[in-house]
Amino acid sequence: MLRSLSRSRRGFTLIELLVVIAIIAILIGLLLPAVQKVREAAARAKCQNNLKQLGLAMHAYHDVNNYFPANQQQIGVNVWESVSASYWILPYVEQQNLFNQFVIPANAPPMGQSAAGAGNSANWGTAYGLMNTDLSVFKCPSALPAPRRGTHPNGWDGPGSNYGWSVGSNIQGMWLQNQNGLINQMRRRKMADATDGLSNTLLAAELLSGSGAPQAGPGRYPFDVFYAGDGLFTSVVNREFPTVAELDAIGTAARTSPQGVRSNNGTMPLWYSLGQSSVSTAAPPNWQHPSAGGNCCPGGAHDWSWGILPPRAMHSGGVNALVGDGSVRFVANSVDVLAFQRFGHAADGQTFTLD
Repeated sequence: MLRSLSRSRRGFTLIELLVVIAIIAILIGLLLPAVQKVREAAARAKCQNNLKQLGLAMHAYHDVNNYFPANQQQIGVNVWESVSASYWILPYVEQQNLFNQFVIPANAPPMGQSAAGAGNSANWGTAYGLMNTDLSVFKCPSALPAPRRGTHPNGWDGPGSNYGWSVGSNIQGMWLQNQNGLINQMRRRKMADATDGLSNTLLAAELLSGSGAPQAGPGRYPFDVFYAGDGLFTSVVNREFPTVAELDAIGTAARTSPQGVRSNNGTMPLWYSLGQSSVSTAAPPNWQHPSAGGNCCPGGAHDWSWGILPPRAMHSGGVNALVGDGSVRFVANSVDVLAFQRFGHAADGQTFTLD
């Protein structure tokens, strides 16, 4: 009897095993997109919460000082040795100790002003080291990790930065007294300056870190800044509201015949440069063309004159945006270009819809 029982036992046949494996593979294939959606939803929520914290911090700073900080405070003897508006809100994002370690020299120009030879090189050396502090409130979990420090051929490779203050819609993103956004490199703006209403004006949005590509290229879209030359920028008729055709001309030149590449943007939230601590709204979110500058390339990511550096993110379909009233909304890539430009402009007096 025992012998007959042992003969009746058998394992899985090869076909049965393959069927089981196929079923498991199908189940995994069905579950994986759902898991990814849950992860992205959580990352998007965390990203929105970061922007909310930054908005509360900026409002708290305004409540105390009656103005928003300018996006430049010179520390070193060179004008580009400057910290951003994000430096001033560190105490309001639980970084008082880090804030206290920076020392603004007594002879430094006032906030929003610059002067070659002013400031102090030793103070800047200390500040540059502090700027490499990893601050999670400035990083979106959906964004690709920032390149490792020391990998950029041009330096300025900090811990990562995924949010930038809105300087508005002008294609001259730096060194412009009359930037039309809520945050200005060279002026301290007030809430009252947003005559279109805080609920109709962008305060900050997402940006991406550069890839670490060499200056000679090839750069990587959508991460790096490509340079198209000044000519196409200076030929734009209305620099506050460039047309789609004018934007396409600049973007195409940047992509097809770049005059250089910078890939160290989006790495240092406490540096004043466009693409590090600020974005512009001349072009729509996740613009089909590369982020573009004029002549290449005297410094870091983009710390001079002409520049179209729109918000960018790794979320599906658009970017998270912090509105002037402190609310956070999702802006689709398909938003009307002129409407998005008006969203960045704090005082153009025109109505628009982003939906």
